[in-house]
Amino acid sequence: MKFRSIYMILGLCFLGFIFSSNRNGRAAGQNWGNTGAPGDQTLANGQPRTCVSCHNTGNIQVTLDIILTDDDGNTISDNYTPGATYDLQVKVNHAAGPTPGGYGFQIVALDDANESEINTWTEPSANVKFSLASNTGRTYPEQVGLADSGDFQMKWTAPAEGTGSITFYSCGNGVNGTGSNGGDGAACSTLTLQEGMVNSTADVFARSFDLQISPNPANQFLNLAIRSSKSAEFKVSVLNTYGKVVRDEFIDFQHGDNELKLYIADLPNGMYFIQVQNLRASSIAKWMKF
Repeated sequence: MKFRSIYMILGLCFLGFIFSSNRNGRAAGQNWGNTGAPGDQTLANGQPRTCVSCHNTGNIQVTLDIILTDDDGNTISDNYTPGATYDLQVKVNHAAGPTPGGYGFQIVALDDANESEINTWTEPSANVKFSLASNTGRTYPEQVGLADSGDFQMKWTAPAEGTGSITFYSCGNGVNGTGSNGGDGAACSTLTLQEGMVNSTADVFARSFDLQISPNPANQFLNLAIRSSKSAEFKVSVLNTYGKVVRDEFIDFQHGDNELKLYIADLPNGMYFIQVQNLRASSIAKWMKF
């Protein structure tokens, strides 16, 4: 009897640890993607393991929307422009039943041709972080702790011309906040976009610069080589793995080849992103500080 009580206590502690870590996101807490995307975690029967697998047993009902908009506020539902940067919003909506005590989500974007991720996330809202899941090797935007709103926002840059169709996979939940998954609700959704035509002056400029960085990894300086088709002011930003800007500056680039040396010796060691952007376009690259 004594041992049974000990095992029960240990079991409850283990479950408490699991549920507590899941509050911080499955990628951050369990190193898994649970969006239903190819290559994410699966159940023993081979079906995707998603938020719905564990958080769909109660009276709370939610729906999930993936909303992509351009700089003019137009909703993008069919085609993306290569190289363009969009506002992306995941909305976990309370549909019926008790009001959720908190919300969570995950999203990933994949190239449909080879199922590789398009990890160009930047500028997360305060309730979003970017987490690398070692079990999939992918980076997932997900909630920061238990979010009090089902509205999650960030920016996403479309891939280069010639990539083809891409699909966003996202799942989210509305929970009752008891610390277990009983009584919660969950939903999943996808958004598939075809590659659009580049046929306007603005769109030509949107893909009119290339970014190369060296060395990588870097220790003292990071060298940037940018080729632009016209003279313009660009914003150069260094972002951490959470998508937060740690420094930025505005640089006037000339038509043709441009070189820029960034001093990075004062940054802590780790992974970073370098983003170069103007009003119409954005290019981003991953690099390591050692």
